[in-house]
Amino acid sequence: MQDRPHRAHAQKIVQQFREEIGAELAASIGDYHLGSLAVLIESAINTSVMEASTATITEVETLLKRLRHTHGH
Repeated sequence: MQDRPHRAHAQKIVQQFREEIGAELAASIGDYHLGSLAVLIESAINTSVMEASTATITEVETLLKRLRHTHGH
């Protein structure tokens, strides 16, 4: 398992952004700031995945409780 599973996707998004804005504007923004953007995007992806995972876990726990209650366990 990767420590940063969404890093490559975030970098791909920033690369597409670089291409959209053009070389001159990308150079003006600079690699440091575009790298910071990649980290922000990666963080947003991680947060979304964790929130979805937490919601799914909560739903599964609720279903298990209902099943136990229904089946007398």
